[in-house]
Amino acid sequence: MEARFMIILTGQSKNFILLLLLMQMILALLLGRAHAVKEWKTLLEEENLEMEAQLKVINKPPIKSFQMRPKRIQNEMIRAKALVKTKPPQFLPKNIRCPPGSVLIKRTKKEDLIIAKEKKALQFNHPTRSELQRQVVHVTDAEENNSVAVAIGYHNQNFGAKATMNVWNPSVSSSQYSEASVWIENDSSQEKIEGITAGWAVVPNLFKNNKPRLFGYWDAIPSKGCTNYECPGFVQVSKEISLGIVLQSSIYNGTQEEIEIGIFKDGEWWLKFYEKFIGYWPQKLFSSMKDASNLVFWGAQVHSPSNEPFPAMGSGHFPDNGVDGKAAYFKQMQIWDGVDLVYPEDKSLRMSTDRPECYHYLKLYEGVAPFRPLFFYGGPGQCKH
Repeated sequence: MEARFMIILTGQSKNFILLLLLMQMILALLLGRAHAVKEWKTLLEEENLEMEAQLKVINKPPIKSFQMRPKRIQNEMIRAKALVKTKPPQFLPKNIRCPPGSVLIKRTKKEDLIIAKEKKALQFNHPTRSELQRQVVHVTDAEENNSVAVAIGYHNQNFGAKATMNVWNPSVSSSQYSEASVWIENDSSQEKIEGITAGWAVVPNLFKNNKPRLFGYWDAIPSKGCTNYECPGFVQVSKEISLGIVLQSSIYNGTQEEIEIGIFKDGEWWLKFYEKFIGYWPQKLFSSMKDASNLVFWGAQVHSPSNEPFPAMGSGHFPDNGVDGKAAYFKQMQIWDGVDLVYPEDKSLRMSTDRPECYHYLKLYEGVAPFRPLFFYGGPGQCKH
């Protein structure tokens, strides 16, 4: 009887030992997970503190005074140079008005900074080392990325540029974008170029919908630029218009919705929308582009991750299949020489597309003297990387 009891006790002991080992394993896993969660929470807290610090820098307290308009550029002179008079639409509800001595400012929220981090992977910026840039500035070590550009370019010293373009709403996925803009750069044979670009863009990842928006972007050395108000840089002066507003889009074979964009150097780098100066990028942000630019591009860019075909550009149709009411375009493409708006010589303009099987371009001329160039571009995309 005693021997039988000992056997039973030994079996229970083995089970008990196995149970202890199992509990130790579970405890170790729980402790490891708790440690991982603690580290994750610490990381989140550090990121949260970093974003709070960024918000304090971006959403600065009101200041008593800042420059409200360019010093030398006269609106009347610029308006007189336009071939077609344009009038900006009413963007703010009639019940919203800025008090005297104040301007319209979009407050940056923590959600905006989170989106900005996501946007880095999207490479939403001014085009980098496109085929056109290789032609114009003879760059051979082009950077490989998932962006494709179509543009017409001018390579000579300038102090800004302008153009009128029609706005479209091309179809893009949440990980893609499609934009059209005026962009100016200063290429000093460095790997990283300085530049400013402004126009319209469909960027679901940035704006959380698929509507075309007004945008501005800057980049500099050694500063790190950003889009719209994501970082300290752009100084808002307009009481009526802000970056990021929704724009009306053109209808294929129907009404064409246009915007006029100008970027002009007058002490600072000023952004002009129709006849209104929205604000400026201070010249102190830049080094090689502090005083002037030597490259101007009017064109479009699309982006897509490697596992998706490229999206539509412009109207989503090739310009050689018809342009009137069907194709995306730039017109009244002018250079600011520091005193006046001038049309660049036709022979100084270079055109190119990174992917001719995806996107086409076409240069035509206005039907009346002095026969200024019209630049049409676009395509359905859907070609693979």
